[in-house]
Amino acid sequence: MSVLLVFLAATLATLGVAALLGRRRLRAALPLALRGGLSVMFLVTGVSHFVGLREDLVAMVPPVLPDPELLVTVTGVLELAGAVGLLLPRTAAWAAGGLALLMVAMFPANVYAATAGLTLSGEPATALLPRAAMQVLYVASAITVVITHWRRAVLSDWFGKLITVLPRVYGPAAAMPEGPNAGIVLVSRLQLRSAGHVPGFLLASLRLRWALRQAPGAVWIDLAAQPLTATFWTWSRWTDEDAMRRYIRSELHAHVTRTYRPHVQESTFRSLPAAQAPTTWPEIRGMLSATTRTSSSR
Repeated sequence: MSVLLVFLAATLATLGVAALLGRRRLRAALPLALRGGLSVMFLVTGVSHFVGLREDLVAMVPPVLPDPELLVTVTGVLELAGAVGLLLPRTAAWAAGGLALLMVAMFPANVYAATAGLTLSGEPATALLPRAAMQVLYVASAITVVITHWRRAVLSDWFGKLITVLPRVYGPAAAMPEGPNAGIVLVSRLQLRSAGHVPGFLLASLRLRWALRQAPGAVWIDLAAQPLTATFWTWSRWTDEDAMRRYIRSELHAHVTRTYRPHVQESTFRSLPAAQAPTTWPEIRGMLSATTRTSSSR
């Protein structure tokens, strides 16, 4: 029962700190509070695997399992590692998921302690029904952390980095003979405030790409999208700067700009002679990312 009090006290304390720091909405503060509660709880129980309750915990290991001393040591290390992982936003989901599985795996030890009449610190082990209810609370809290952090832990690391490059669209000037270094290149990076605006912005971008097919002076345009991070890049080539600016001032382009300007969190544009322009998407993304960092640091 003392473990439950530790969990509740740490959760409420974290919730209070979150409120003082401005996270007043329960929906935003609760996952953080659960992370704090679980972290403190597993820090306490993890340490008890080595000092204080080690002998009692070894006795709780069901007789059918081998090497109780090693099992208590391993589970203690895992609990301590999970407690630390819960404190880091990028690892919170993985830590919470691992701890939820660990709690399920260790529950037979609690069943054995309750049914065999074992003691912890000289006190009888918690009865099976209350212990099962507490276990459900802990596992549900861990699952809540997983659900609220899975996007940051998984999508931002793996799927969030996937980039889709649409087929190149050619403009009227593509058929005109020109040297490989002639003209001007415009590259851009736009990050929207929310992924909810991605579908509409993508449709608007497709309309702009289609309109470029008729834009005087347009050679070609490429569009790359990272939907899960709401980020878009454009890479276009023009015969000269005047042609590029006429397209930017066109009615359709101006309409899209006005519509989505409030929804753009960050935008970066660079125009440069074709002879000095990057020639691959990684170069373009690197250049625009560097430009964004430089601009934000000023």
